[in-house]
Order: sequence, then structure tokens, then C-alpha cells
Amino acid sequence: MAPKSKPNPDRDLHALIDVAKTTQTLLTHYQSSLTLSQTSSDSVTPSSTSETPPNPLDVIKATTTLLRSHTTTLSLLLLTPPLTATAISKKLGDVGAGVLSSMIAAALTAPQAGQKDELGTLLRTELRVQVKRVLGTWSDIPALVLRFAERRERDIKIGKAKDEGPSESDKQNVLSSTGVVWEACDDLLKICNNGVVGLVVKKAEEWRGTLKDAVEELKEWGEDEEDDDDDEAEGSDNEFKDEDDIFAAANKLGKGDKELKALLDISLKKLKLVGTLYQALIKRRLKVFPKSFPPANSTNGDASEKPLDSMEKLEKLMDILKSIPDTVDDLASGFYDLDEEEAKETLEKCCREAKSAAALVKQSWAGQDDEFTAWSEKWVSALEAS
Repeated sequence: MAPKSKPNPDRDLHALIDVAKTTQTLLTHYQSSLTLSQTSSDSVTPSSTSETPPNPLDVIKATTTLLRSHTTTLSLLLLTPPLTATAISKKLGDVGAGVLSSMIAAALTAPQAGQKDELGTLLRTELRVQVKRVLGTWSDIPALVLRFAERRERDIKIGKAKDEGPSESDKQNVLSSTGVVWEACDDLLKICNNGVVGLVVKKAEEWRGTLKDAVEELKEWGEDEEDDDDDEAEGSDNEFKDEDDIFAAANKLGKGDKELKALLDISLKKLKLVGTLYQALIKRRLKVFPKSFPPANSTNGDASEKPLDSMEKLEKLMDILKSIPDTVDDLASGFYDLDEEEAKETLEKCCREAKSAAALVKQSWAGQDDEFTAWSEKWVSALEAS
């Protein structure tokens, strides 16, 4: 049996410094991979084997849980003197080459040709964004390790044998960095647990909130009419009005703009109905999106068209729901510019988008008529009549 080698603090610290620097280099490489994946359609595709590749959500969930645990251990090792270089080196190696490597591979994985995508582009993109965020927060950990190790190495060189441990400031930095990593990991775990449904509902509610805010601003603008009679009554004092009022008056809705005011009233009624559509879609379509996908049994338009599967239909729906608040912003700009023709055209575009969203998922995900089917027909009639 070979004798155990004696601990060598200098050698162990030097090795720890190397591991910390290598980990930082790995993190830079991983972050670059995720950045490129967001600007390119190229992603890691599992090799063709007889085995079914693991669900990326399961892999990311498992590795995120491990990362959180390893971070806690590293935090304790950094806070507890003396600095145990070998234990920290091993833990950093486990994270850099093991946990993070698996997490990145899962985040970059894309379905093979012909394989159904059960995550969808929206969730895959969100996972990559959140994994990149986790990497960004975790980069503080090897930086702290490097700082502690280099300082301890300097202390040994000047003959300071006893490790007195981190200062209060260092302790706060370790605890703060650990807390930030925990938060990022918890957010990523929440996305994994909520899956596709949780994400699309969250996004749709955010867009509905944006739509609601835009409509409220437009309503307030319509109520803030320019009063020509009051301006004349002010007499010569009018020329000394605050400059903000002078410039604001250029795009106020005048009391004489009856046609534009009527168009605004119509727009607000229609936009309120569009907001109602968001509510119905969230409840009747997004929250009940299936975990397994039945084949589409009907086509839209030409019979030669390939029917959209559930995930394709969901992503098309989300694209429309995302675009509507932007169209409403354009509509508001038309009103603010007192451009009646522009406002009218943009309102028609907004209504077309909303009706296309309702038509896209008029039937259930299984391709059957249901409560929403009948409701959407009444909704379209109300929108056209308003």
C-alpha cells in the first residue's frame, strides 16, 4: 500500500487557483454558446441513438438543483477557516465540468428532424435566457474562490501560517453572491416546474397588461381635450403659458374634431373587446394546453396545406398575442398625431390580428368544438358591430 502524500499547502493553493481560472474560462465559453444560440438557428441536436434523449427540462431541473446545493457547500467552505483548497478544488471541478456542462447541453438541445418538439421555441428561448442568467450570477463564486486562494497564498509567502478566515466584508460578499445564485436557480426551477403552460400564461398576462396600460393612456388622452374657448378667455396671458403646455397643445384632441373623437370612442370599445379575448384565450386555451399532442384533424384554407400541430399553433398564437400591444401603440401614435386615416387603418389591423387569434384556436387542441368555439363567434360579431 503506497503511503499517503503529505498535504502541501503551496501546491494545493496553486492547484485551486488554476481550477478557479479554468472555471472562469469555461463560464465564458458557456455564456458565449448561449448567446450564439439566441442569434442563430443552430443548436445542439442529440446524436441518433435507439434511446430516447432525456427531456431537457428534467436535465436542467436536476442540474440546477445540484448547482444550488454545490454553491451552498462552496459558501460554507469559503466562510469556514482554514481554507481547504483540495475540497474547494474538487467542488469547483464538479460544478464546472459536470453540472454546468450538462445544463448547457440541455439548454442548447433541439429536437431532431421529424421529432415532435414538446417544449417549443418560446420555452427553449426562455430556458436559455434564464440559464445564461444563472451562469452570470454563478461567475461571482469562482471569482471569490480565486481572491481567497491568492490572498492565502500571499499570506503563506510572508510567513503568516495561521489562516484567520475571511473578513466581515468578505463574509458579506460570499453570502450576498450565494443569495443571488439561489434566487436565479429558484427562478429557473420555477420555469422548469411550470413548463410550457406556465410560461405562455405568464407571457399572455404580461401582454394583456401592456395592452390595458396602452388603452388607459389613450383613454386619458381623449379625455384631455383642448378647450379653444378657455384659451381665448385667457387673453394676453396665454402667450406666457408654460412651454410644456405649448408643445402638448399640438397633439391634443380638439373639441371640434368630432370625427376623430368618434373614431377614438369606437377604438376604445373594440380594444376593450380585444382585452376580453386575451382573458378568454388564457382561460380556455393556454391554461388547458395538453402535455401530449393530438394530431391536427383539420386544415385552414386549402386542403393541400399541412395542418398545424398543437405546438406550432400555440407558437403562432403567441406571436399574434405579442404583436397586438405593439399595434395598439401604433394606433395611439396615429391619434396623438391627429392622423385620422392612420388611426383608422391601424385599428383595422389590430382587429384583424385579434380575429386571426380567435380563429386560429377556435376549436380545442383536440380539434373539437367547445364553449370557446361558440363564444368566439359571438365575440367576432360583437367586435364587428362595435
